[in-house]
Order: sequence, then structure tokens, then C-alpha cells
Amino acid sequence: MATTSGNSTITVSAKGTLDAHFNLLVDGKKIGEGTTDATAKDFVFKTDIVEGQGHKVQVQYDNDGIFHGTDRNLIVNEITINGKSVLPTSDHVTYDKGALDGHDVADGQAGMWWNGTLVVDADKSYFPTSSVTPPTIPPVSEVPSPEPTPSTPAPTVPKPTDPGFYVATNGNDSWSGKLAAPNADGTDGPFASLQKAQAAMRADPNIDTTYIRGGDYHQNGMWLDGQDSGVTFTSYGSEKAVIHGGSNASVSFGLGGAKNVTIEGLTFADGVVGGHYVFADNASGLTFANNAVKGGGYGITVQNSADSKVIGNQFDSTGAEAIFVKAGSNATVVSDNHITHPNAADRGDAGIWINGSSDVQVTHNLVEDSPEKAIAVGSVQTDGSDATHRVTIANNKVVDANLESNDGGGIYLINRQQDLSDHTVVNNEVTGTTATNPSGDVASWGIYLDDWTSGATVKGNIVHGNIGGVFLHGGWDNKVTENVIADNSGAQIGLQQPVAWSGWQGHQMSGNDISGNVVDVRDGTAVHIYGPANVGNIHNNFYSNLDASKDMFDVWPQVMSGGGKGDLAEWKAAGYDNGSVQLDPSFVNPGAHDFSLASDSAVYGLGFDHIPTHDIGLLG
Repeated sequence: MATTSGNSTITVSAKGTLDAHFNLLVDGKKIGEGTTDATAKDFVFKTDIVEGQGHKVQVQYDNDGIFHGTDRNLIVNEITINGKSVLPTSDHVTYDKGALDGHDVADGQAGMWWNGTLVVDADKSYFPTSSVTPPTIPPVSEVPSPEPTPSTPAPTVPKPTDPGFYVATNGNDSWSGKLAAPNADGTDGPFASLQKAQAAMRADPNIDTTYIRGGDYHQNGMWLDGQDSGVTFTSYGSEKAVIHGGSNASVSFGLGGAKNVTIEGLTFADGVVGGHYVFADNASGLTFANNAVKGGGYGITVQNSADSKVIGNQFDSTGAEAIFVKAGSNATVVSDNHITHPNAADRGDAGIWINGSSDVQVTHNLVEDSPEKAIAVGSVQTDGSDATHRVTIANNKVVDANLESNDGGGIYLINRQQDLSDHTVVNNEVTGTTATNPSGDVASWGIYLDDWTSGATVKGNIVHGNIGGVFLHGGWDNKVTENVIADNSGAQIGLQQPVAWSGWQGHQMSGNDISGNVVDVRDGTAVHIYGPANVGNIHNNFYSNLDASKDMFDVWPQVMSGGGKGDLAEWKAAGYDNGSVQLDPSFVNPGAHDFSLASDSAVYGLGFDHIPTHDIGLLG
């Protein structure tokens, strides 16, 4: 839909998947809309715009989602305003993610992977004054009421066409289950229960999918075992099927011994606080995708279930961990999940907790409002029984963690197995990690390498607005490099040898390299070390906003000329931060808590890698 006349012409060249939809706005007012397909086309809009002044031209993508494994995206190739071409990557184009509110704004890009608005800040040259006499505007009392703008609803997920059984609230377990709705004479139709569909798939080798129609399903839980390997339980198109728990159902979906099972597009609600909505044990190759989970106890737990996927789910106020990857679930992928207020009942350990499983990938998740940790990885046993290695934590966004604790982190690693973990923490944003009593004795850090975490790489993260920035506790051979650590109210970087839990054991803290980081000290202090003095090699960092009148560095034992605290000169004289410099890193908008680096930041010429801020957070 578009207006067909006016003094200005705006053309949006775009394509998309799954009928991606956009609205065209000028200065926040809707001009028209378009729905794309896989072939790029020009959407032409004509409208009257005040000439001789600048305007904001806005392409607002509004129906993002993942449907049956396919990600809907909008690709904007070009925007043409009155004959002047604008590329989505031009300097005066930004990407306002989510709501059009000026928050979470990134550089413009062609691929719109999640809902948001491309904003062209077009100056007056795009809207030259024409010789056309503007239309006469009648008095207010004579202005006719505008016709309502016709809206094009976002397309629904296609209804299934593959063979399957169906479950519906108006079904009957005595029917065949092969019809999506009851027939006209009421003699056949869908099943009424998931258990009946499970039995039917076991009996029919040609059908391995059950489609669940919209509505409310109250059940006492069901278990899948080896007989159910390869089956899928999924929503029927975009219909909302709600699986309610209950006092008699500690597990809504249990999987014991089942392999290659998919649970997709379902909503789970009203579970018991001590139970699990989904619990898998001794399984593998499982996929839990695009489900909505609210309240109850644990959200999705996989134990001894390797090569599984937990992707594209939404969790709201789960009583315990939203996603728990327990021992033996190696090579599991946890990606693109939105978790809000996990551990709401028992405060728990973390929104996402990876324990005793190796080679796990935790990517593109958004975790908000966590009572304790948001993302936690590692081992809690010193005998190695839950050893955890080579976990990748990448492109996640953590907002407001540790709300009800004085000891924890936004991204938290623990390593009581006391060996080299080889974990990677890269390109995440962590902000708002606080404490119950922020002014007291707290150990609260944006990224916290606790209890002998060793051999980890922490690179390309933006850690800002927390109590502490990045902390290393008792570990060795860690590398902390090319991060932006800014505006944290305590120390931006901390290192401590003694581990209070069970006393210090194992390898002496050494071989830690902290270099090439942007450290902005507009709040708090710069670096804190609690012995011995050589716990880390700190060098070639980029400092900004160092208050020369204050002691921004402290170390125990006292190795600086002024005692335990000193300024940058005293710090360097004590052997720290060789090659480090003070400079303006050119943050995009620190006043709005945007600590990404401008494209012309001086640190790029000094070896700092670009942080792909547009790729942090949810994919959908």
C-alpha cells in the first residue's frame, strides 16, 4: 500500500524471506507499507512533505520471527529520496533496534535481522523547493477526517502439508487423528490428547509429526523414550497451543532415551515451582525451538543429551534456570533465546547455566533482570566430575544481572576442576550488573572469571555500567584483550589470587595477559590487584577519563611509590601498563550508554579489532 501522489517520491528497494513486512514513515508518520518476497523489487511511495528542510525517512521492519526453522529477514538494498540514492550503510543511516525510541541504535546495515527501523537523517537537499504551488489547506473545522489507513496483517505461518497426526481441543481420542478438524458428520477428526498422538506415531512408521491446534491443554505430563526417537511435536501453523502444567505434573515433556526429537512452537505455562517444563536425560540430537515458557520451575533442561539445540525460545519468570545444560550434554547449542527474570522462585544460579558439558555454544541470547548470574559456565566440584571445557559465549546481551545477590556476574565462569578450561567469551555486551547492597562488601562484575578459571579468552566485549568490569580470581593463563570496559562504578579491571572457598589451592595465579583494552574511567577506578603483584601482565591498554587528581590504580602488596594506591605514572613506574596510553576512544553516544566505538576511533589504527555491535543480541 502506498500513496499515489505528492511532491516527494521515496523508493525502497528491498527483498525478504517469509513475506517480510515494512512500513515507510517520514518523521514518524506512516506513509505506506510493503511486503517483500525473495526477489528484490522497488516499492515506490509518493507523498507531500514540507520542502526546503530536512526530514527523517524511516523503514520500519515489524514482523520478524523464526518459523519451522526458517528465519524471516528484511534486506534493504537502497533508499531513493527524490532521485538521490542512499545506501543502508551510509554515514547518515542508523538502525534503531526494537522500538523506534532512540535506544539500542547501531550503524545502518542492509540486513535487518530483527525488528527495528532504518533511519535516514536526510538533510534539506533531499527535499528541494519546487515551483509547484502548495495545496490550500482549509481551516481546521473544514479539514475532513482522514480515512483509516488500511493495514495488511503479517502473514501467518503456513499450515502444515506434510503427513501428520493432529491434536485439538475439540478432538476425540477414538478418531483417526489424521484430520486437522472434525469432519462434517462428527465421525472423524483430530485426537484430543498428546498421549494418544504419541501412541499413534509409535504404531505408524510413516508418520512422525504431531501438529497441535491452538487452545489450552491440561495434562499430567508425558514421557518419550527410545520408541519415540525422530518424532516432532509442533504447533499448527501460527496457532497458540498452551501446555499447562499442574500439581500432578513435575515434568510437562520428559525425554528419556529418545533421540532426534523436536518440540517447536508451543507455549508452556502453570508449571510447578520445583518441576521442569522440559527435561531430557540420556537423549541426543534434540531440538527445542520457538517455544514460549512462563512461570513454573525449570524451563528447558538437558542432561546427558549431547548435540542438542535450544534455539529461538522465550522465557518469562521461570522459577529456576530458564535453560540448564547439565553434565554429558556436549556440543549443545543455546542460541537466540530471550530470557526475562529467570530464577524468580528460588533465585537459582543463572538464566543460562552450563555445567559439566563441553564444546557448548551460547550465542545471540538476550538475558534480562536476573536475580543472580545471567549466563554461568563451569564446574563446581574439585574432583573434576563436572569438568567443563571449550564453551563459547558469543554475541549475547546481558542486561541487569545480580539484582538479588552481592556475589556474582553478568557472564560468570567458574573452574573448580582447576585446569585450563579453554572457554571463549567474545563480542558480548554486559550492562547493569549490580548487587542487593551495592555500597557494601560486594563481588559483582560484568564478566567474572571466578574460582581458578584458567585458559579463557575474553575479547571484544563491551562491559559498561556494572559495579565492576572484568575480574580474574585465582586463575592463570587467561587473555583479556580488545574489550571496551567503561563507566563501571567500581574497578574496571580486577585480579585477586586468594580464593576464599576452601582456601587457595593449585597453580599460582600467573600468565594472565590484559592488553589492548579500552578502559574508560569516567566512574569508579581503573585497576585493582590483590596479590601477589605479578598475577597479570597488564600492558598496551588505552585509558580515557583518568582523573589526574585521584589514585585510579591500587595493588597489594604495596609496590607503588605512594603505597597501595597511585596514579598512572606511579602505576607505570611500578612496572605495570608498559606501552599503555591515554586517548579519546570516540564512543558513539556515552550519554545514552552507547559505548560502541565510532568508525574513526583512534584505537583502530593501534591494532584494536572492530567489535560487530550489530551482531550482538537476538537474531530474531
